[in-house]
Amino acid sequence: MNSMFCCRVFVMNPFHFRNVFSTLAITNAHSQSLFSQFVSSKFNMFTADITRIFKINPSLQRLQTLEKVEQFVHMLDERGFSQVQIANIMRKHPNIICLSAERNLEPKIKLLEGFGFEGQTLTKLLTRNSNMLGVALENGLLPTMEFLQNVFQSQDVLVKALLRGSYLLSSNLEKTLKPSVALWEGWGFRGTGPARFVMINPRVLLLTSLTPAHIDLIHKMGGDKESKMFKFILSRVVSSRVETLEAKIENLKLCGLSAEETWQVFRANPGLLGYSKEYMGEKIKFRVNTMELPANYVVKRPTLCAISLEKTMRPRFLVWQKIKDMNDLGLSLLTVLTMTEARFVRKIIKGHPESETLLSIYQNAISSSPNCTKISTKISYFTEKPQQI
Repeated sequence: MNSMFCCRVFVMNPFHFRNVFSTLAITNAHSQSLFSQFVSSKFNMFTADITRIFKINPSLQRLQTLEKVEQFVHMLDERGFSQVQIANIMRKHPNIICLSAERNLEPKIKLLEGFGFEGQTLTKLLTRNSNMLGVALENGLLPTMEFLQNVFQSQDVLVKALLRGSYLLSSNLEKTLKPSVALWEGWGFRGTGPARFVMINPRVLLLTSLTPAHIDLIHKMGGDKESKMFKFILSRVVSSRVETLEAKIENLKLCGLSAEETWQVFRANPGLLGYSKEYMGEKIKFRVNTMELPANYVVKRPTLCAISLEKTMRPRFLVWQKIKDMNDLGLSLLTVLTMTEARFVRKIIKGHPESETLLSIYQNAISSSPNCTKISTKISYFTEKPQQI
């Protein structure tokens, strides 16, 4: 029966058998190579990983000696890289495995060490972007490091910035990094300004120009170019798609705000640019439909837009509403929403005669949130240990 079934399958789809036998042949060839035997035994690397490595760097499959591979592994091992980290580097950038450790790799690592990357900072940097080891030293990595050190002013800031944006070391110095720094200097970021600006979002150093739409949004947000807030605004705007930012702005208009009132809210809370348009929409719907707040309430109190919907706004509003129904309201909604967690639980919930009812409402509202663990712990602490206000 089995042979008859196979014959039928072959007649119906002969390419199936060709693909199976090809895969088996490739797998068998991989298993016979020195490199595949080495990485499978030392790093427990799967066949799929080895196949991907051979696809990127076929020369590894034809190695007659493992001398360069072992030198590569030893070089990383003696600097504190774990086997998992070394295996990940091999998977991500197999082209650097066969480079001479003595002539190509060691000088680059020593250069990085000279700029302050040692121990854990070195392992983090190379694990995140080991491709930089394939960049030329004299005409690539060295001038790039010197240029970035001049931009960031200090070695500590350089290390922090490159750990956040390791991809900068693989970027073209003349075509990308220098024009980008010149761009930001034109926006008023001189001296230590570019360092602070790039620390917010290192990826902005990959931008060499801004679209007219981005520039228009930046001008509408306004602000002093020398202020930290302006740097934050600029970082948010240039890191986002214009269509996404405009959708967030339109969401605020849904609650009845005019275009100018919408910009007032964003100028007061530029952090809103970081929220997704869906989350912004949920907040606005809750404020308009459930809290029944007029549009000018949001304009006059823009901090409401920055309050978490699940963790703060919804649970506290439900408690405030219950107290209001009891005709025992002594505090405004804004005060209740902007209190610290500790003060809210002690003063509003524990300090009320119907504290058990209010606590039940609050806990039920929080438990429906996907991120309620930390807040629930706080509630437990404050209810178990009454403190004076």
